[in-house]
Amino acid sequence: MNTPTRKSRKGFTLIELLTVIAIIGILAAVLFPGVQGVMLSAKKNSALNKIRSIGQGYMNWAGGTKSIATGAWASSLNQTTSVSGYAAILAYGATLNSGSLWFVDGDPAVDLIAQIPANVITVSGSTISINTQFATAMSQGKSSWDLYTPTSRSLVGNVTTPLGWSRGLTIAGTWPAAGTGAQDSIWGTSGGHICYGDGHVSWVSDTTTAGTNPFTKTDGTPSASYKDAIPTTAALLTQN
Repeated sequence: MNTPTRKSRKGFTLIELLTVIAIIGILAAVLFPGVQGVMLSAKKNSALNKIRSIGQGYMNWAGGTKSIATGAWASSLNQTTSVSGYAAILAYGATLNSGSLWFVDGDPAVDLIAQIPANVITVSGSTISINTQFATAMSQGKSSWDLYTPTSRSLVGNVTTPLGWSRGLTIAGTWPAAGTGAQDSIWGTSGGHICYGDGHVSWVSDTTTAGTNPFTKTDGTPSASYKDAIPTTAALLTQN
């Protein structure tokens, strides 16, 4: 006598599929914010290392005996009115020729750049010029850093005078919304990095917070404004 065989079931029922989808949705809702937080933290750490490298490059170049003046960038490599020229000075004088140092992953303005340049300058014999790709990148977007000239010879080793900071910090001491406009920042109103003359870098969420003012006036009192900490004749470099 033949025993009837039971057909094996293939596939899943609709209820089983819906259950699996619901579980995946719950897991995604729980894990996604954490993943986003880890990614943002990694981008901020990368940015910190970049501005620190720029600060150390400046110190190596200046050595307490030189400074960057305000003027048209040229092969003399000691004056500029733009971030491109500043980068070129350090690229040649401090061998800080990595183009990626000037652009931060996660910066909305950097997202507009088709290709992050490998180098800042091109050297041919005695001729030094800004790399075409670097110039193109700056025209498509802009650097993630704000710097100024003239710098001071006393900047090297100074723990209270800023060298530069995440783009967009206002004179009042706050960062504007992230974006690509005339008044914008990398991380939005959450804050930004400030690099000082001794090379240390601080993350500052709001320079106006009482008791945490990151700048120092010439008389030694704390201030929320970078204008109180840099030379009175100094001005921010143009983003080009």
